[in-house]
Amino acid sequence: MAKLAIVLLSDMKDPVKVEMALRFATVAAKQNRLEDIRFFFFGPGVRVPGQIREDPALKPALDELLASGIATLACIYNARGLGEEAHLREAEIQMQAIGADLVNVVDQGYQVMTF
Repeated sequence: MAKLAIVLLSDMKDPVKVEMALRFATVAAKQNRLEDIRFFFFGPGVRVPGQIREDPALKPALDELLASGIATLACIYNARGLGEEAHLREAEIQMQAIGADLVNVVDQGYQVMTF
């Protein structure tokens, strides 16, 4: 079975990419055809949970992603640099250095999609 890693590099300056990433991840999970799915908030993407916390269309999409069981991580270094740690904690998104995680998913044969 295939494995998928979704990397959200965009923030709400490009809301279409944000929405596509969030919704695609949950659609992929619902299909139940992949061995594993992982979602990474990276670079400016760490801003998204704070940017959409009151958005009536995208906040439910984020909530659905987080409830789906998809392993979801945010880069702690980007979060610190952009002042987003509190928003990520509020959304209950785990933060850590994710560079090694990204190298591992590539090494393990995951298909990587970036938005």
